[in-house]
Amino acid sequence: CQGNIDPFGITGTPIIDLASRALFFNAMITPDGGVTQKHLIFSLNVDTGDINPGWPVDVGAVAIFNGITFTPSIQVQRPALGIVGNILYVPYGSLLDCSLYHGWLVGVPINNPAGAMAWATSAIGGAVWGVGGVASDGTNPFITTGNTKFTGGNWGGGEAVIRFQPGPIFTGSSDDYWAPVNWLTLDDQDLDLGSSGPLLVDVPDATPSGLVVAFGKDGNAYLLDRSHLGGISQPVDSSHVFNGFITQAAATYRTNQGTFVAFRASRSMLSTLRITATNPPAIMSGWSVTRDGCGSPFVTSTGGTNNAIVWVVGSQGDQRLHGYDGDTGAVVYAGGGANELMAGTHSYTTTGIVARGRIYVAGGNRV
Repeated sequence: CQGNIDPFGITGTPIIDLASRALFFNAMITPDGGVTQKHLIFSLNVDTGDINPGWPVDVGAVAIFNGITFTPSIQVQRPALGIVGNILYVPYGSLLDCSLYHGWLVGVPINNPAGAMAWATSAIGGAVWGVGGVASDGTNPFITTGNTKFTGGNWGGGEAVIRFQPGPIFTGSSDDYWAPVNWLTLDDQDLDLGSSGPLLVDVPDATPSGLVVAFGKDGNAYLLDRSHLGGISQPVDSSHVFNGFITQAAATYRTNQGTFVAFRASRSMLSTLRITATNPPAIMSGWSVTRDGCGSPFVTSTGGTNNAIVWVVGSQGDQRLHGYDGDTGAVVYAGGGANELMAGTHSYTTTGIVARGRIYVAGGNRV
């Protein structure tokens, strides 16, 4: 089953550990011309490009959980990788819902790749596929999972925000996961909660103040208490913020007007919401702009709260960089000159990074 990835290779966003000067990524390879597939996690020295000792890690050989084994040919590594403490976390979903896959999170100690651990959804399905990937509060990794199948009405890890202890180790406690009460309906209607990765947000003066924001293909935004996710329960708050699928990686920022979350509502819309500093906090509508192409947003500011600008790339649209005032949505940067196109941008996966006063965007075969 090849699904919708062709050719194979590196699909999830890599990550760099500055302390060890190592670049980590997952590559799906076909060493025998396509007869078999492997997922290999690589660590490269960023100064030389050499493969570090003990790497790569063959995921198919190490990922086993409660009798479930990782099948490389039906899994895909789409989300961004994460590092929490000294452990690299690599999440996996499926090749276009092919066969009897699971959602997986593999943890590899940076200094001991032979000590890899894994967790998988107990139910079939539950892919970890939101491109934002692994989130962290500095101690624990967080993921979201998608639709499950053949559950018999028993929750098995899907449609959820999950917090892990280092490893990854999932306690099963209601403090460490949340799924909406209608999770089975979301399963049946293919409305993945896992279409967007979890976004960790801190809202000073709110009670609780440490939050998680999750978005789903049901068009809803969900607000959760990060210290007590709540199991299968009602969220702290929820709001229907778009009439359609929300598939993207969101960004948060704070201004003098409050705490905002920017998200890609669709290929043609960039939207924001505000989180109130109340007890309990609530979701309020923000500004929206109509776009000709819209990747996942990213935000710059001066001093953390001043001059916030929300940036998006006109992915598969006008292929230009656009900036909007974080408070009002007013245009700050309108795409540049006639020749400043960025060809080869891709749907919700294209975003940018900022370093030393420049914005860098990856397009087709170029930066």
